[in-house]
Formats: sequence, structure tokens, C-alpha cells
Amino acid sequence: MDERLWCDLQEELVDRVLARLPVDSFLRLRAVCKRWNSIMFSPGFLADCSQVSSTLGHYFIKADRRADRMLLGYSTTLAKWHRIPFDFLPMQIQPAASAGGLVCLVADYRPFAFFVCNPITKVARQLPPRTCKRRPRIVCMVVDRLSKAYKIIAAGGYRSDDDCWTTEVFDSVTGCWRVSGSLLQDELTKRTICCRGSLYCLTCGPNSGLLVFNISNEVWSRVKTQRMPGNVKSRQLFECKGRIGIVGKASRNQTLGLCVWLLELKTMKWVEQGRMPPDMFDRLYKKWPCDSMYCAGHGDIIFFTRFYSPLSLTFSISKKQWDWVPPSPMLRDVSLNVPRPRNWSVFQHELDGFSFEPRLDATPFYKS
Repeated sequence: MDERLWCDLQEELVDRVLARLPVDSFLRLRAVCKRWNSIMFSPGFLADCSQVSSTLGHYFIKADRRADRMLLGYSTTLAKWHRIPFDFLPMQIQPAASAGGLVCLVADYRPFAFFVCNPITKVARQLPPRTCKRRPRIVCMVVDRLSKAYKIIAAGGYRSDDDCWTTEVFDSVTGCWRVSGSLLQDELTKRTICCRGSLYCLTCGPNSGLLVFNISNEVWSRVKTQRMPGNVKSRQLFECKGRIGIVGKASRNQTLGLCVWLLELKTMKWVEQGRMPPDMFDRLYKKWPCDSMYCAGHGDIIFFTRFYSPLSLTFSISKKQWDWVPPSPMLRDVSLNVPRPRNWSVFQHELDGFSFEPRLDATPFYKS
């Protein structure tokens, strides 16, 4: 191709091309010239980025056990692992939720300050303090695609004056927290999903079930479904194309396995979609028999991983196909006694199995 053609391209066209590159490719190209190095913070370029979907789709997250403040993201589009460093943030924080290219993190010490950042552009902000001074049980984040505004829901902490469970919502438009609907006092799992404008989480114990928080009305309620599937200790929620699903252990013909169910809204019945092949199940659980399994859904794909394990796999709901994720050279089996980094115990597995969409145009600072 004639080089003179590229030399004569207008800057606006070049910006549109750059906005459609994979994020990792664009970051490498920033070294070409000063303009490309600074373009990442240009309003016009970020507007171009907002018009296109992420070229890498979503990352599925695992924590790097050997490096402090480091996550690993797997791209199903490229079948490739990527490092996501958080070394630009203060020490002793844990990632807690992710949405729209942003990650919410919580300090591991009182008063449990909240941070929101874009790990690609390394832009971050600390949120104002909450009313509740205890660490919340669950944290969820939602982002409006059009306005770029976001909300963070922190629930399950106690308020010192009346000793009740509280829900607080941070709105980036107002820049402050507000106390919302009281949370039902059940034993909650930490994992939550957002589906059709609501937050969902599981309860465990004798009355295990499904709770929903309407983000618009800010009200908690129970979801009445037919019998909950799977073992109560191993259930994990996921969202797939606007549908709610559960992954969990279940026995069939006296054989234990891992199954996937989707909730049918008409009948409110959990319908089985697939069962992990026995050889895969044995390999995944052989060294790590505990129930620390994490999953996340995006599109048609469900991603599975386990705490302490370098193994991960995916399940396609439409194809009913299970596949091992290629091993990452950045992950090693912890049974090999790899030295743990300093402060390793603080930056642990809160985001294991979550999905993250790398975006250059996502910002923790809302602009009306």
C-alpha cells in the first residue's frame, strides 16, 4: 500500500482507526509519537471510543497470587491472558465489583474507604465516606452506557445507632452516598449479579433463596422460584444475555458433578443447561476439594475458576460445549510453594471469576 496515502490521512480518521484497535495494541502504539501518547486523554478520541464496543470483549478475571495488586484477565476473543496492574492505587485494598470498564475497590481497614478506577488509563478517585463504618457484605456496580454515570450499591453492613442491616447507594451524578432500603437479615453470599435493572444475590442457610434489589426503587424483596438447584454451599449466580443462572454441585446416579441452570421466568423453574464432564470435574476439584468455585457469564459463555487453582474453563450454553482455558504463563500452582508477595493476604480473590470490559473512555469522574 502506498505510504503517501497514510501520510495524507486526516487526524480525525487516524483517531477513528486508533479507537477501534484492541486496547493492548493501542497502548503499545502510544510510543510511536507524542500525539499518540497523549491522545488517550483527548475528549474527541474518547468520544470515538464510546461509539464502538470493546474490541477485546470482556476479560474474565483471576488474581495473580505471586504479585501484589495484580489481576489477570482472559480474553475469550483472543484466547489470551493479560496483566491488569493496580500498583497506582494505595496499598491494602481489595477489588470488589466491576462494570463498564471501571473497577470498584474497598480498603481493607477502617473506615473501609471506596475507590473507583479505570485500570487501563490508571485514572482513579476516592469516594466520600459512607454512613456505615463497617465493611459491607456485598458490593455491586452498575454503569449507564449512554451517560457514563454509575452507581455503587454497598449492602450488609451494620449501622451503629440501630444495629440494623443497611444498604447504601453512591450516585456519581450527585457525588454522594445515601441510605436506601433496609436489607433483609439473611445470611448472604458475597457474589451478586445485575440483570434487567436489578441486583440479585443468593441467601444461604435453612431458608436459602434469591433476593432482588430494584436499583430504581431501591427496595429489597424475595424472588419466589421453584426449588433452588444444587448444593447450598456451592451455588454461584451468573447473568447470561439478560437471564439469571446458577452453577452448583449436584448428584446424579450417586455421582457428584457441576451443573448449570437457567431460570425460566414464565414458570420460575430452574432448567438444567449442562453438566460438566466427569473427567473435567475430577481434574478441577482433585487438588482443591473445597467449594471455592467462581463463575461469570458474558454473552453465551460462562467462565469457571477456583481460588488457589491455575485451572479455568468455559461453557457455551448454545453449543453445550465445555473447554479448558489455555494455561497462563503468569499463573502457577500454589502447591509449588511459590513465595507470596508482601501484603498478599489483602489483595485476594474478591474479583476471581468476574468479568471486566477494558475501555479507554470509562472514567470514575462523571461529566454531565
